[in-house]
Amino acid sequence: MSIIGLFHSLLYTMPIANTHTIIDFLSQSTLFKNLTYTELTQIVNCMEQQILAQGEYLFQIGEPYKKCVYILQQGKIQLKQDSGQIFTLMPGELLGLANALDTSPYASTAMALTPVILLVVPAQQLRDVELSCPILFNELNRFIAHYIRHRAPHRQVTSRTLTLPARVVMKSPLAVCPPEATLAEAHKMMRSRKIGSLGITNQTGNLLGLLTFANIADAAYVANTTSETSVIDIVEQSHTVPPETPLWQVEEYQHTQGIKYIVVVEDQKPLGIISQTDILHNLIAHQGIIFAEILSATTFLELKSHRKRISSIAHEARENNHRASMAARNISEFHLALQRRCVELVLQEMEAEGLGFSPTNYAFFIMGSGSRKEMMINPDQDNGIIIADNARLEIDENKRWFESFCNRVNYYLDEIGYILCPGEIMARNHMFHKTLGQWKQQLANIIRHPTPKSARWANIFLDFDLLYGDNELITSLRKFIYEELKERPQLLRMMVQDDAEGQPAVGLFNRLITEKDGEGRAKVDIKRNGLRIIADMARIYALNNGIEARNTLDRLAALVRQGVLSATFMRSICVAFEELLDLLLEHQLTQLREQQIPDKLIEPKTLSPLHQESLRMAMRAIKESQEKLQVEFDTALF
Repeated sequence: MSIIGLFHSLLYTMPIANTHTIIDFLSQSTLFKNLTYTELTQIVNCMEQQILAQGEYLFQIGEPYKKCVYILQQGKIQLKQDSGQIFTLMPGELLGLANALDTSPYASTAMALTPVILLVVPAQQLRDVELSCPILFNELNRFIAHYIRHRAPHRQVTSRTLTLPARVVMKSPLAVCPPEATLAEAHKMMRSRKIGSLGITNQTGNLLGLLTFANIADAAYVANTTSETSVIDIVEQSHTVPPETPLWQVEEYQHTQGIKYIVVVEDQKPLGIISQTDILHNLIAHQGIIFAEILSATTFLELKSHRKRISSIAHEARENNHRASMAARNISEFHLALQRRCVELVLQEMEAEGLGFSPTNYAFFIMGSGSRKEMMINPDQDNGIIIADNARLEIDENKRWFESFCNRVNYYLDEIGYILCPGEIMARNHMFHKTLGQWKQQLANIIRHPTPKSARWANIFLDFDLLYGDNELITSLRKFIYEELKERPQLLRMMVQDDAEGQPAVGLFNRLITEKDGEGRAKVDIKRNGLRIIADMARIYALNNGIEARNTLDRLAALVRQGVLSATFMRSICVAFEELLDLLLEHQLTQLREQQIPDKLIEPKTLSPLHQESLRMAMRAIKESQEKLQVEFDTALF
C-alpha cells in the first residue's frame, strides 16, 4: 500500500478512541438504550469508526454486502432507493440492517450530506451479542418492524404519503419578521395574514426562533411584558427538520415532542412550515382500500378496471369533504396512484422482456392540474421526462431504453383511461423528453427571449411535479427556473398577457356571459373562463415570489403569508375557486350518472337561482383578480 493510501485508510477507518463517549451515545439511542453497561461495552469493543467527507458514498445500489451494520454517530446521510425515493438519516439511525438479514447487495445508495462519523459493527459480532442478549433481540425486531412499516411503500397504503419529503408537504414560504419587531407589530402581522406562527430571522435570513399566538399570550399574562417588547425577548427555539426529511419522521417528531409546528430549514434558512393539520390532510388524501388495490394490481387490465370506478371515487370524495378543493385532492390522488402503478408495471414489463433497468436516474413528471392536485373526472395526459445528464444518450441502447419506456407509458396510460394529449404534451414527444441540461438550456432560452408562444407553453409547463423517479432532478430544474425568473421576469408579463385571453364569463353590470354550443344551448366553460384564470394568477404570483407550492389554494395562502396578497383578497378568490370546483364536480358527476362524456361546460339555466347567483359572484371575483394581476405586472416588471 502506498503512503497516501495508508494515510487515507488510517484517516477514514479507525479504532474507537473513547469507549465511554460511544457508550454514552448508544445508551441514548432508540435501539440500544435498554442495554446494560456490560452489554454496550461488548458491542463497542467490536466497533470501529469510519469517516466520510461530504458527498462521499458509503455504498451504492448493487454493491455487494459489506458484512457490517453502520450506526450514524454524527452528520447526515441521504439514502436513495432504486425507486427514486429519498430519505435523510440523522444521528442514531442504522444503515445496512436489512442487508444483514439476507446478505443481499445494497438496494439503496447512501451518500454523506455533511461530514459524517459512523460506527461500524461487523454483522456477525452484532448477531453474537443479539443471541446472548434478549433485550437487543427484541429491540432489533422492533426496529425491523418499524423499518418495514415506514420505509416500504408497497406494504402500507399510507406509506407513500409518509415517505414524502418535508419539502413537498410544507407550506412555503414561512412568514418572518426581524428580531427587533415588537409584539404589537408581530401580532398585527399574524392577524392580518391569518397565520398562527411567525419566524424570527436575522439580517442574513437565518432562523432564530418561531413565534406563535401562544407565545404572545404567555408573554402578556405570565411574563408581564408590554406591547413594545421585542419578539426576540420571548421567542422560543424552533423545532426544525431538513427539507428531505420524510413525513413519517416529521409526524413522529411532532408526536413525541408534543409540538404543533415544525420549520423546514436548509443552511439555517427557513423554507417553510409543517403543522399537524398539514400532515392530517396529507394522510387523509391517501387513505382507502382502493389505494391498496391499485398498488397490488399486476396487470394493466386491472388498472383499467380501477379507472372505471372514478364515478364512485369522485362521489365519495365530494361527500366526505366539506370543501371541493379537498375532494379534488382526493380525486387527484386516485389518478396519480393509478398512473404511478402504470409506470411500475411498464418497468416490470420491460425487465421481463430483457430490456433491463434504466441506464441512469430520471424523473417522469406530470404537468397541469395533475401537478396541482386539481384533477377532475376525466383528465388527459400531460407528462414529460427529465433524464440525468450522465445518461450518455449518444449510446443507441440507452436512447432506445428511454424511448421505449416513454412510448409504453403513454400507450398504457391511454389504454387504462387517460387519453393521449391532443397537443402531444407527453414524454414520448422529444419536446418533453430531455436531459436535465437540455431542459435548463431550453428554459433559459425561453425565459431570456420570451415570445407569446413560449408564454403559452410556460403557462402549461411550469406547473410540473414528480410522478415517478428521482425528485432531485425536479428540484434542480425548479430551482434553476426560479433563479432565472428572478433575474429576468419579462416572461411573467407575457404569461399575464396570455392569461388575459381567457375572459371571465361576466360582462357589463356583472351579468353572466355564455356561449352557445352545437345544439344552441347557452353555456359557461368553467375551466377556461374561471378556474384556469385563478390558477394562472396564482402561478404567476408564485413564480414571481419564489414560492414552490403548486396547488392553487396553497399558493394563494403562501402569498398571504408572504404579504404579497391581502387575506381579504385571497379569501374572495378562494371562495370563487371552491364554488367553481364544486359546480364542476357536481356537473361531471351528473353527466356520468346520465352516461354522458364529462365536460366543463355548464348551462346556467339548469342551476338553481342560488347557484346561478353564486356562479355570477365567482366570475365577478375572478374578473377583479385578473384586472389586479394585469395592473400589477404592467407596472411592477417594467
